[in-house]
Amino acid sequence: MDQGGLRKSGRQVLAAAALGAALLAAPPAGAQTKEELAAARVLFQEGVALSAANNCAAALAKFQEVANVRRTPQVLFNIAECEARLGKLVSALGNYRIAASAAEGDPRANDVTANVGARIEDLEARIPRLAIRRGDGALTATILLDGSALGASEMSGDIPVDPGPHVVTARIGDREVARETITLEERDAKIVEITIAEPPAAPPPAGELPPVASADAPASGAAAAAPPSKVPGLVVLGAGIASVAVGGVFLGLRGGTLTDLDALCGGDRSCPPSARPIADRGRLYTGVAEAAIGLGVAGVAAGIVLLATSSGGAAEPDARARAARAAGRRGAGEGVRRAEVLPRAPGADLAGLSVAGRF
Repeated sequence: MDQGGLRKSGRQVLAAAALGAALLAAPPAGAQTKEELAAARVLFQEGVALSAANNCAAALAKFQEVANVRRTPQVLFNIAECEARLGKLVSALGNYRIAASAAEGDPRANDVTANVGARIEDLEARIPRLAIRRGDGALTATILLDGSALGASEMSGDIPVDPGPHVVTARIGDREVARETITLEERDAKIVEITIAEPPAAPPPAGELPPVASADAPASGAAAAAPPSKVPGLVVLGAGIASVAVGGVFLGLRGGTLTDLDALCGGDRSCPPSARPIADRGRLYTGVAEAAIGLGVAGVAAGIVLLATSSGGAAEPDARARAARAAGRRGAGEGVRRAEVLPRAPGADLAGLSVAGRF
């Protein structure tokens, strides 16, 4: 160590000793026992000795133990001194400021008041600052600095950090989508913009080439599209027929109920009270029959439409080929299949639906 370093270390030891003397002279607080305060004074003296020997990590541990018993301005000042020498500049600045606030107006902390202002000014100039901004694709991402999520106020300004490497990550949900490591020296100021690129398109399976469309390819050589499946049409048609059958069953039950009512009421409109349950049952059967038959007719119609549309040939590659095939069908006398659902076709009874087919 050069002479300048020795003089600086000597000044720090003298300052720590003076602060230790202030601690030892301070009257005991009512919340601690004499034994606790005596042990704290011993820890403080050990911390001063370790700090003078440049073992700041061990000294910091001693001072922090003292702070658990009594947080005087002198203890906080020495904690900040050790943190600053260990490179923990942000924490040191905070403890210096707390020590300055605690020493204000305290005549026993004059040494802290005399030294803490210069320490704060020095650290404010030395602490590096990092600005993190959102770039393309990162508007809704969660931004983390060294594993801690950043809030809106931190993202809008500069963040004081300790010298050394820092990791900035971006997450969307539980997935990490960006990561960058930035190393800062004392007095540095850097800006990091987080951008999230769109995920690349998945490559085609090995051995397969993407289809190439050609407007000049002949119709006979074009690959035909697979015709639609008839399974949905058959399922809907079957469900419609089953619904019509259920409706027929309830119509039969309705007829039996009407017969029972005629027997009780004698063919006129005056019925005994005992006929009310039979009448209610008849109305229930009527409603179920109408709904089932209506749904069944609609299902049959939809099934026929699905079957008709799924029975066509493969799609043609262009309009000219489709026109040629249609002309060929007309020339060969092929019929055109059609199926229509009419809201009120002739002969419709329940639900106003019927199916008209022409082949």
